[in-house]
Amino acid sequence: MIRIKFNAFFILFLFASLYTGYISQSITIFLSVLLHELGHAIIAKLLAIRVEEIELFPFGGVAKMEDITKYGGYMEAFIAIAGPGVSGVIAAISAILALKSEFFAAIAQFNFILLVFNMLPALPMDGGRILRNILLHHKSYKQATKAMVVSGRLIAIALVLYNIIVIYRGSNSFAFIITAVFIYLGCHKEMKFCSYYYLLNKNNYKKNHGSKNRLKTRIIPVYDDTLVRFAANQFSPGTVCIVHVLDNSGHIIRILSEVDIMDGFLKYGYDSRIGQIKK
Repeated sequence: MIRIKFNAFFILFLFASLYTGYISQSITIFLSVLLHELGHAIIAKLLAIRVEEIELFPFGGVAKMEDITKYGGYMEAFIAIAGPGVSGVIAAISAILALKSEFFAAIAQFNFILLVFNMLPALPMDGGRILRNILLHHKSYKQATKAMVVSGRLIAIALVLYNIIVIYRGSNSFAFIITAVFIYLGCHKEMKFCSYYYLLNKNNYKKNHGSKNRLKTRIIPVYDDTLVRFAANQFSPGTVCIVHVLDNSGHIIRILSEVDIMDGFLKYGYDSRIGQIKK
């Protein structure tokens, strides 16, 4: 049984809709967002991934599940695109039905908006997760996340400015400001945890090292006084990183795996030095 959790921003958004007299629209929002998130959850279930709960936000939500990055970057992209896919199907069907009944016009409109907003290239939106997985072919996890965080913050600022213009023109809606705050806080959270995200996932590295023949290899040169986070920030899914520890002459004195780096982090801390990690 999947738990349904209402985020404070979602509740605030619903109350704002009720306050402005859009009761039927509020119900449409609730059902549309729920179906959107169920799309994520169903695909995850089909891929044998455990789904714990669905948390609903104003223009989307989060289907909280076991760490899917251990299965590789594409898995997150498949699950991320499922939600917008559901919204797109609902919007298309409702648009056709709207030709005979105006009741479906609002459903089509909101699901189209839900689709567009969730495909924005910003974390934690689905579009940001999909684009991050594409960037992982060329960048580390931290670099790809940072690119989406910068994009997300710019979009959040643009939404606030747009909402101010709308209010100045006579509207009493704060929907874009609420969404902007959600995106900005989501970006902050993603950036905060991305640096050591993979270090906390042993299964990811065990799986990667069990399929080296199908993955690209990257050599990361370091010294004993190098911070562990320097190597960790260059890890990315789909790539097996091998850490070469060099002496002052540039000769290799030992070789560490991703698992060695992870175990060193768990034992000595994120600010530990490579020299503390022994084979």
